[in-house]
Amino acid sequence: MRILINASNLKAGGGLQVADSVCRMLAQIPRHEFVVVLSSSFRDTYSALKETSNVAVYIHDVKNDFFTMLFGRDAFLDGLVKEQRIESVLTIFGPSVWIPKVPHLCGFARPQIVIKESPFFTRMSKKTLLTYRLRYAIIENAIKKCAAYFYTENPYISERLSKMWPKKKVFTVSNYYNQVYDNREQWREKKLPSFDGVTLLTVATPYAHKNLPIAADAARILRREHPEFRFRFVMSADPGKLNADIKGIEDCFEFVGRVDVAECPSLYEQSDIIFQPTLLECFTAVYPEAMRMEKPIVTTGLEFARGLCGEAAEYYSAVDARACAEAIYRVANDADLRARLVEKGKEQLKRFDNYEQRAEKLIALTERIASEKKR
Repeated sequence: MRILINASNLKAGGGLQVADSVCRMLAQIPRHEFVVVLSSSFRDTYSALKETSNVAVYIHDVKNDFFTMLFGRDAFLDGLVKEQRIESVLTIFGPSVWIPKVPHLCGFARPQIVIKESPFFTRMSKKTLLTYRLRYAIIENAIKKCAAYFYTENPYISERLSKMWPKKKVFTVSNYYNQVYDNREQWREKKLPSFDGVTLLTVATPYAHKNLPIAADAARILRREHPEFRFRFVMSADPGKLNADIKGIEDCFEFVGRVDVAECPSLYEQSDIIFQPTLLECFTAVYPEAMRMEKPIVTTGLEFARGLCGEAAEYYSAVDARACAEAIYRVANDADLRARLVEKGKEQLKRFDNYEQRAEKLIALTERIASEKKR
């Protein structure tokens, strides 16, 4: 079968890691010929795939213009489907913008659409909330119309999406850490300044729902109530993207900017605690990455986080900076708690599809929908 893997719409965020991981596994699925279309954000992935015998790889950024969004057409992608005799398409995550004329499996990773009770929304002004809802109504429509088949990375999300879209078929294929974590020779060092204290790592694109500004509030509480406690927040963002006032506590933060997948293991190794203050997720690879690197996790006590981490994380009330600070201090100063979280993380990791299983399941589903269409 000839299958097109579409990542032409992905520019930033966790989708890049998933697409990179899936694409690098295609050589181990020789029963198919693959055409892979990557956005310009995937230069490393493109280089890795160029010599793969059963893969033809292209760089193309699908346009978010009026014509494409209205009609779902993209001349380059439509041309590939015809020229390469494509039988089925897998879009890593939607909205794909482009709507293929062959069976199409599309990943869903927009928690804003299905977790509308999140505290992320309750903190908005009525005007901001209305604007946000209108924006995501458009995104929801774009995702919904682009495919008849979807997969999510979390059974909790799949169940909610199935109820929202009863006419669509929804499957679950969980996320995992990228295989680079198991191949040390592929790691690229991202050296942090030396520090005599506790390093808290946050790997996240600074979207509003990631709630990164709570780190500044927690830092002030920790500095005030535990002046002897030395700590720093290391963030994969630029200082201007934090959206928080850190005047007077600048020494509590280290900003390393955007990091590539191959640089992440190095950052984990240099860290003591993984801090994930997110308010909305379908899945975040940070959780299995932390478990793989044997690091304790501090994160929000929301349903999606508890479902993914189980007993492998120390939770706090999602928007309570004091509770956040207390959870950080508790983990940082309790060696037995840290060890217990790490051990629970190793157990929790076994519940997810690993990167080999994920790629195989996605391709098997892509095969399946093509077969169903032929009946």
